[in-house]
Amino acid sequence: MNLNGRPDAASMTADELARLVGATKAQILAYENGHRVPDPPRVRALAQALNIHPWQLMNVNSSWTVPDYRRGAGLRAQDVVGLLGVSPKNYRRFENEGIIPSRRPQFMDEVASVLGMSRRLLEQAIDRTPAVKRRQARASELVVAMAERYVPRPGPWRGPALDDPNLIELAASYGRPVQRIRRVLAYELGQLRQKQVRAQRERVIADYDTDRHRQAGARQATERWYEVYDSSLVQIPRRLERFHRTAQPSDVWQLVVDLYNVDATWRSDAGVWAVTELLCSDSKVLSPYLVERHTVEDVSVCRLSTAGTRHVSAFGGLYGALYPGVRRPIRPISHGGARQRGASDTFSLPNRTERLVVPQPLLETARRVATDTKSVIRLRLSTRFDLMLGTNSLSLVATDEFPPADDHD
Repeated sequence: MNLNGRPDAASMTADELARLVGATKAQILAYENGHRVPDPPRVRALAQALNIHPWQLMNVNSSWTVPDYRRGAGLRAQDVVGLLGVSPKNYRRFENEGIIPSRRPQFMDEVASVLGMSRRLLEQAIDRTPAVKRRQARASELVVAMAERYVPRPGPWRGPALDDPNLIELAASYGRPVQRIRRVLAYELGQLRQKQVRAQRERVIADYDTDRHRQAGARQATERWYEVYDSSLVQIPRRLERFHRTAQPSDVWQLVVDLYNVDATWRSDAGVWAVTELLCSDSKVLSPYLVERHTVEDVSVCRLSTAGTRHVSAFGGLYGALYPGVRRPIRPISHGGARQRGASDTFSLPNRTERLVVPQPLLETARRVATDTKSVIRLRLSTRFDLMLGTNSLSLVATDEFPPADDHD
């Protein structure tokens, strides 16, 4: 414990510090010399007395797991349980096994906030958990066994059987229903199957084509496809781990897709933000890890973060397998990565450079109503601004320019 490096070390004696935290001088000296480690409440008391963060008292190292960071923050497990409003059983499973409660899609964000650490640091701490390492090793064995069993099977692709013991064990290790893991794994193994088919096609050309140049090219292609197959197979357990730490319910995933599809992302060269009020009625459902929030004048806006954009790109297929009825991500079609959109799709507030966009589902609905009724639809953005939307037009007005009657929300 690093008490000697405290800011007030030169002006505060061990006796004085001991009186402030209800300890003895001998205990303080033992803490300073590394002979004893205080319990979490004492850590908090010491940090408060010295006016520093509890971590500044600890010798943080690269081997710390989640319980180490929790204790370093001066918190007991029961303290975190109370702050998060989660059951002790679920929190123990998280600390000991890295299993995220299935009904708390923002659980990782909440834990990181309570412990005062970044999401990335929390991910690394979970990865160092012994049970997580064992799960990853065992998951690799189970996935390989299922790939060997199901991928080469002829006929229509159906994925693993629901009663497959390997699938059941894998689902239990992630704390998720078997049906859910089956859908996810059917997608992952289905991608492997496509790579194997490509390799087999090239193998046929390499073995039977009469042109030597085509044969040589096919042999190289066969090797490449098998290398891609092996690499993808190895990545599946890791992808499952990452996915289940951040997976969102279908309604929230739909909102994330809507942001992606209007290019309201960190990588957009145009600096596009979606109007939060027009995206969803409750912005609290948006994960702060996936979605950045901002305010332009008094208009609340949001866009996908770096992590959010990568999440969509990496796991869009898995979500598609879980929620086949929801809208799907649309890939960028221009060289700069931003999607092509009409000039009337975005707008700006006076004297601001940010480009704001209406989420596509609402935009399409409003324009359809405008066409059917041959009128202009008024959308409320904030207390100061409204949006006037016609069949092929979009304009910003101050709320005092038009009376509030006949609003369309």
